[in-house]
Amino acid sequence: MNATKKRAVNGSVAMLAMAAMLGCSTGTATEKSGDPSRQEKEQPGKAVSAAVSTEPVTLTIFNSSMGDELMKSAIVDPIQAKYPFMTINVVKKEKGSYMEDLIAAGSVPDIIMGDSSGDIPVYNDLNVLYDMTPLIKKLGFNLSSIDPAVMDEVRAYTGNARILAIPRGHNTAVIYYNKDIFDKFGVPYPKDGMTWDEAIDLSKKVTRLDGGVQYRGLDFAEHILIPYNQLSLPAIDAKTMKAAVNNDKWSRLFATLKRVYEADGAKPAPADYGGRASTIFLKDKTLAMFASTLMFGALPDAIKNGLNWDVVTLPSFQEATGRTIQMFSPFLGISPTSKYKDQAFMAIAHILSEDVQVSEAKLGRPSVLSTDRVKTEYGTANELLKGKNKDAIIKNKFAVARPSITKYDPAAYNILRSKFKEVVLNDKDINTALMEAEEAINKDLEQKQAAK
Repeated sequence: MNATKKRAVNGSVAMLAMAAMLGCSTGTATEKSGDPSRQEKEQPGKAVSAAVSTEPVTLTIFNSSMGDELMKSAIVDPIQAKYPFMTINVVKKEKGSYMEDLIAAGSVPDIIMGDSSGDIPVYNDLNVLYDMTPLIKKLGFNLSSIDPAVMDEVRAYTGNARILAIPRGHNTAVIYYNKDIFDKFGVPYPKDGMTWDEAIDLSKKVTRLDGGVQYRGLDFAEHILIPYNQLSLPAIDAKTMKAAVNNDKWSRLFATLKRVYEADGAKPAPADYGGRASTIFLKDKTLAMFASTLMFGALPDAIKNGLNWDVVTLPSFQEATGRTIQMFSPFLGISPTSKYKDQAFMAIAHILSEDVQVSEAKLGRPSVLSTDRVKTEYGTANELLKGKNKDAIIKNKFAVARPSITKYDPAAYNILRSKFKEVVLNDKDINTALMEAEEAINKDLEQKQAAK
């Protein structure tokens, strides 16, 4: 039956079993067993029956940064294939259609897709995120299949029990390494489960000047590992609205990461600090290990250029063993002004269904679900991961949510990053750097709050 005939048959309102509409690929045997409690636990996105309109409806989705092709394949196509009565229009974040522009025009999209969890407090402050708790209850959506750490992080970003957003996937950080450099110097490869001390000690063995070429052992994406740090350290105390950086914990984090650059030849040139590290690893091939989020987009060209690589888990701190970075995830939310909240949530729920999440996981995109099927299928359809230690990408748990999150965090972490750069390149004393960071963050907070 084609979509037009289907709409005619459905009429204006149909009583649909949401188990079918939010459908899942698992649980067939459970359905036959007649045990609804067991069935709900085994089916991500499982829902009770509810009255939902299946009249043709157009939903708009705010796309903050995803490329057009990926947006179509990962979001639009799965929703429209599942629900032919839904038409999805995408509103890209660009000049004239920033969220503030859309608010002013009274045209906030039905579904909000943000870049990362860090955007949640920003959009929350703009009042464009609806608490989805009533929809979750109404439509019987099963949250238990989502990694509990993910939902803890979501709640942490709102400061209460509201669910303003649900991540559709997550990023993670790992160590990429150049096997040829380790082979060249006869040094054993990195391994899963290293501490930072072990990784730094290993890096010293491959930090060498050879044939006029300076090889460095280790570098990291500081724009990720400082804001989303494994020790879950906040930059701002949300209760006092003061900086929370001039303390022993931040000093320990800075001191550990600074050691990455202390061996002879390990300190990068000023022009190579920060963003150039990925280029040095991927193209120059003079960096032995690089701690970063996933780089699948850049790896094909690097492989053609001769990069012989593999991956291991991100090194951990002794007080946070087996932890990667904090949740760093694109999310989906619903606008309070949407006239189609039920349908919008159905669309989101389908993106979070096991079938869609498995499809994403096969391509190497880590899932927010914690089901065995998602884990076993991870990376199986990604040619880049064949023969690689792909389980390292999903092995570590998230770092716990930091205890204090505000909309001013991005600016505060930028200040911290700039001070860490001075520690690395200018040998600035760590205590002095943190004291200066504290002063700069507090000044920034005072100015922004005074301008409100």
